[in-house]
Amino acid sequence: MTIATPEIFAKAHGMTIQVARRHFAKGFYKGEVLPVVALPGQRGGKGGMVWGLVLDKCSPALLAKLEAVQTGLKAPLNAPSSRTFQPWQFEEQLARLEAIRPILAKDKRSTALDVAYRQVAAQPRVIAGAVGYHAENTLRDWVRLYEAKGAAGLMPAQRKDRGEKRVLITREWDGAVDLAEDARAKIAQALNEKARSMIANDGTSNREVIRICERWLVCACLDAGSQLSRAQLGPVCALNQKWAGQFDHYRLLHAKTKDHKAWQDYAVPRIGRALPDRPMDVLIGDVHYVDIAVAEGKHPVRARLIAWMDAASHFIWVTPVFLGKGQGVRQEDVAESLSQVALCPHGGIPLEYYLDNGAEYAALSAAMARLSVAADMQFGVTLAKPYAAQSKGLIEGCFNIIEGIFKGLPGWIGGDRTNKKSVRKGQVVAPYGKGLAALEADIRAAVAIYNDRPQRRAGRLGGLSPLQMLEAKIAASEFVARQPSEEVFDMVFSRQEVRAVRSGVITIDGRTFEGPCLDTIMAGDKVEVLVPLRKDKGRAFIKHRGRDLGWVQIMPIFAHSDRGGARFQGELEARKGRAVAALAATVNPAESTFENQKSLVERLVPNAPVPEFWATTAIDKTILPKPQRDIEAEEDERLRAFNDDVFPMKDRRASEGNR
Repeated sequence: MTIATPEIFAKAHGMTIQVARRHFAKGFYKGEVLPVVALPGQRGGKGGMVWGLVLDKCSPALLAKLEAVQTGLKAPLNAPSSRTFQPWQFEEQLARLEAIRPILAKDKRSTALDVAYRQVAAQPRVIAGAVGYHAENTLRDWVRLYEAKGAAGLMPAQRKDRGEKRVLITREWDGAVDLAEDARAKIAQALNEKARSMIANDGTSNREVIRICERWLVCACLDAGSQLSRAQLGPVCALNQKWAGQFDHYRLLHAKTKDHKAWQDYAVPRIGRALPDRPMDVLIGDVHYVDIAVAEGKHPVRARLIAWMDAASHFIWVTPVFLGKGQGVRQEDVAESLSQVALCPHGGIPLEYYLDNGAEYAALSAAMARLSVAADMQFGVTLAKPYAAQSKGLIEGCFNIIEGIFKGLPGWIGGDRTNKKSVRKGQVVAPYGKGLAALEADIRAAVAIYNDRPQRRAGRLGGLSPLQMLEAKIAASEFVARQPSEEVFDMVFSRQEVRAVRSGVITIDGRTFEGPCLDTIMAGDKVEVLVPLRKDKGRAFIKHRGRDLGWVQIMPIFAHSDRGGARFQGELEARKGRAVAALAATVNPAESTFENQKSLVERLVPNAPVPEFWATTAIDKTILPKPQRDIEAEEDERLRAFNDDVFPMKDRRASEGNR
């Protein structure tokens, strides 16, 4: 709160300080009420009081004059008051001044003064939010305060115990129970804990909390030593809705822990988002239930909608999915639906996906990121918070509108087959009996109605339909759809498998695939196969050792008498031969592995001394074995030669004979 002194007011209006003080004391200046307060710690004027003007409550015209004074005099405008006033005090002060203004205008000694009191007291006024009247004695008290203290005397005082709890349980219990203060405080504390715990843990209604706590309070008083009888304590311990209402905020804790939907719907604040400027900047995806009972044959059929919404225009694309017993929406179905958007001339690839957190979407997040590479653009995938419908508020609101259209179709059950507002309530609703093809047409017609229906003027589309908004955004941004080819889409949105090549073909899901890219791969080699998620495309993409080889197709099956089978077999063999011939064109027939190996030999033996008798020889087992007689003769000859070497013969002469 900022205060202006009489000096500032006098300078701004060209008057003396004494005149400014008189205006402050009266609380009026040229018919305008002045919000003034007494400044503590200062003396002067009538009764020794100095008044200050509260700038926060001044009219704009008066405030402009005060701010127009010289710069040196602006400092006091920001001088804070040492007292704290609440807005309701100023409002009450001004209301009292307005009420007694006609009385102050009369002469104190005239008979018209009493008439003025009666007239003001008879005028109805809004008091505390309700129409009422001021008593004449109250008006006289206000006039006396004004004459004694000026406008500041009409400032209502604050309670000294403001903000403090003045009642332990109820006024009746506090005044009638015969217990000591410490015992009262303990009982009140335990009672409050019991009440808030029941509300926080179980979400108990206030009525049930009051019933349980009343009985508990009677028993607690008796246990604490109260001399009152149980019959006397009954009225004393009676509780009311006001007492129970003080614990209502503990229902937030119950909602947070036990009722997530209520917590998200009613407790958590929600931010607002502006519409993107260009179509397909953000694409929102979700799966929605169709509350239409469908009977196809002997078994019930469930209908689901895979929906995609352009956040810039709220235009939607919808793919109906019909499910039998034990079936659900799979990622293959989501890919099939997304292809209808990606290949659409006013759709294409978005800059960002905002998807449901279900498994059917989460598994495709990586594939959606790969699709951005094909589109050569920045890309993002955002998954909504699980079990939080408010995270997909735009598309959920769209579903609500479409459900209103579905109500006109036969078989509508609105989430409950017996929930029908008619004389046949409680009986099973007749299912949709026109067939699935007719139901698909009706669903697409309902979506077309939504896209063509103008929305409310105060809404996000400003009275335009989603179709009109999409056309306007396309024209304003010169939008051109970023469309991939079908081959690129199928390659990106695919499941990865590994298969071994057998006889130039691979087998996927019991079907045989062949293609030229497999002709040069050895039997037994494993290849990476990208199988499109879209159904019945009859092709797969092959990768081998980090290289993209190309597409393979399902091999046709021929009847025994079909000559086309023989021609196709001949084409396969010829194609395989051409692949081998292409390999042969890059080969040198004169190149020999043996000759290359022999030329690489540098020496036969290591560098070491070689004995004279050492040599390597071949073992020839082709010669016939020698007879035993020849072997004995050779052995005898060898022994004779050995003896001659060891014992040589000497010549004997006549002179050297024996003696």
